Amino acid sequence: MSEKTSRRQFLKTSSVLTTGAAVVGGLTISQSAHAAGSDEIKLALIGCGGRGRGAIRDRVQVKDNCKVVAVADAFEGSAKNQAGAIRRDAENADNPLNGRVDLPDDRVFGGLDAYKKAIDCLSPGDQVVLATPPGFRPYHYRAAVEKGCHVFMEKPIFIDAPGFRHTMETNKMAEEKNLKVFVGFQRHAIPDYYNWVEQIHAGKIGDIQYTRVFWNGNTPWTNRRNAGESELNFQVRNWYHFVWLCGDNIAEQHAHNLDIGNWIHSKGDRMGHPTEANAMGGRTHKAGPEALLRQAPPFSDRAAWDGWYQTNKERFNRHGQAWDHFFVEFSYADGARMYSQCRHIPNTWGIVDEFVYGTGGSGRPGRLAGLDGKEIWRNTERKPKGEYQWEHDLQVQAIREDKPMHMGWSAAMSCMTAVLGREAAYCGKVVKWDELVEKGRSYFPGGEITSFDQIAPVQPDADGFYEGTVPVPGVYNPFV
Repeated sequence: MSEKTSRRQFLKTSSVLTTGAAVVGGLTISQSAHAAGSDEIKLALIGCGGRGRGAIRDRVQVKDNCKVVAVADAFEGSAKNQAGAIRRDAENADNPLNGRVDLPDDRVFGGLDAYKKAIDCLSPGDQVVLATPPGFRPYHYRAAVEKGCHVFMEKPIFIDAPGFRHTMETNKMAEEKNLKVFVGFQRHAIPDYYNWVEQIHAGKIGDIQYTRVFWNGNTPWTNRRNAGESELNFQVRNWYHFVWLCGDNIAEQHAHNLDIGNWIHSKGDRMGHPTEANAMGGRTHKAGPEALLRQAPPFSDRAAWDGWYQTNKERFNRHGQAWDHFFVEFSYADGARMYSQCRHIPNTWGIVDEFVYGTGGSGRPGRLAGLDGKEIWRNTERKPKGEYQWEHDLQVQAIREDKPMHMGWSAAMSCMTAVLGREAAYCGKVVKWDELVEKGRSYFPGGEITSFDQIAPVQPDADGFYEGTVPVPGVYNPFV
């Protein structure tokens, strides 16, 4: 897939998402019938973690005729717990879920194939909320689009180059069916961002020279291994620490900031993407002794634990296989650069932000300054709701009023940018966008994983650690 081909055929980003503010105003939802022949939109939640719970509640709070009719999760207990919470909320007359739930036990599904059963409960024109571990998302997205459903999905939307190609094919299918797709890059719905980018693109600070983007935070969660638990079950419960499931932290979290960088570096109505990346990173403090404790097998007494810890304490940072820091220099076709930094190390400089530098000034979200440092623009638009609510408002408006919305294109560019940076760091060499898109290696196993009886694609060593699966710069090959 050449640069020419990818830009011509794939970069068809909706103007509502690249310019930002086209439909951000207050909602006046028309009550037009959707494809199922009814005014009511049925909702299926797939993925019952924190973001899934939040997303389905944000969706229901939009003043719209919708109803939650199916819930699915890889783990049956999580699906049942979430369904129970939704039903209890629906009994409260003051809760937005009141009157918007029709969720019997036979539409609550558990298992790695549960998403198919939940989507089967819907009709064309209904809506799916996808919030499962990202490695599974290309398959779930494809199934929803094949059914003819509108899609809200969390980022990242894939974790490797084959996932990018698969997603781009699905994007084309969604566009042909006029489905409305929104991805959880919620900054596109925040005035400080979309007004800021509009000013930048209007030339307020001249030609863009470079951007700096950051997601430096603390260590992520881990879950202790259960007695008798299968390796695949353990990894799915700890998906953040395995590249085939999360794409590493540069994809899972830092993609938010990379998305803003690409947005700034866009030309016209097309989402920008870098042409190459040079990067470094590694594992120096992956999760700390607490993660080692959680990974450890169950112990009968304190002495057994102390003995195990003394044997393994020097390897405490080897929980999972993900890295804990990345630094990337992305290069764009026009010569501009994006400098990217993300980290998961305690007691270090924490920052989540984006900065832009042009020939006539600089700025960060919501404000711009001239070369003399004096403010030349500040955002004054304010919204009464939070950004997680705005993104659902936007999508519902697009569905009901048939407005352009297909964030799958721009989101794919930003998620592939994260993959590009990760692979450049893993191998320690300059990696070209076109070559990686065409020949990048697969992390998600060949063929879909739909049962916990299947073998996990990553296996620990005899001591239960994964360092043999961790990429080593200078040795790792990012291509098939």
